[in-house]
Amino acid sequence: MYLSFLQYLSDVQLLLLMPAFACLALLLAAVGVRFINAKRGWLDYDSDIVDTATQNTMSGAYVVLGFVLALVMTTASDLDDKISQEAQSIKSLNGLLILDGSAPALKAREALLAYTKSIITDEWPVLQQGRGSDLTSKALSDVFRQIDGIEPPSAKSVAIFSKILDAADRMAQMRNDRILSATSALPDIFYTVSLLSIFGVIIICGLRLIEATPLRAVTLVVQLIMLTLMLGAIAIIDLPYLGDTATSAEGLQDVYHGLELQNPILRPEKS
Repeated sequence: MYLSFLQYLSDVQLLLLMPAFACLALLLAAVGVRFINAKRGWLDYDSDIVDTATQNTMSGAYVVLGFVLALVMTTASDLDDKISQEAQSIKSLNGLLILDGSAPALKAREALLAYTKSIITDEWPVLQQGRGSDLTSKALSDVFRQIDGIEPPSAKSVAIFSKILDAADRMAQMRNDRILSATSALPDIFYTVSLLSIFGVIIICGLRLIEATPLRAVTLVVQLIMLTLMLGAIAIIDLPYLGDTATSAEGLQDVYHGLELQNPILRPEKS
């Protein structure tokens, strides 16, 4: 639910809209409770109780959001490392196939190039939907099919072939980890509870503004903005394939271009 909404917002829009809506809600809450208290006298205002509630709710919200923000930042850092490892695994497999040098190995290398290109062109755009690409899956299967056609003629070739299989398995595992990271976002219930909690903070701040002073109003608004900015930052970092700061495929692109330059079929020598 939240993913379908957030994918249409840039990072800047998200960081601006959340505090703006929160401040508007605080204004409406403050006006509402002041009106009710003035006209109806339903609220037995006690500044000590409201001050304590404001302090406790703000402290609790900061602690929880701060912890979750640190958690998603660690996860995002791990994702960058995994993408680098995936690029390295492709380079390693490429080197082993070149070292083998047989015709089936060179065909497997062509399939590896097609697979790497498919990651960039076919799979990366759909990762924001939390899934991999069927075209990339087929390209990966073709890599294994071509590798299966390699028949080592010597003991040395057998050793190389064993390393090729290990490198191919590691590359496939790296892809699985990357796809899994696209589906391991925080659950919707977290955002639902966070938004309801911030709404509760707004109500308490509105009650505190029954006795409004400029200093008190500015203090509460600043704290509310900080809370919503933290929640916005969590949403941005938790969705690594969306927004202006989306995780880049640049590392894989560099690897592909490097492999392409090494490929004698893509770059035939002039006789």
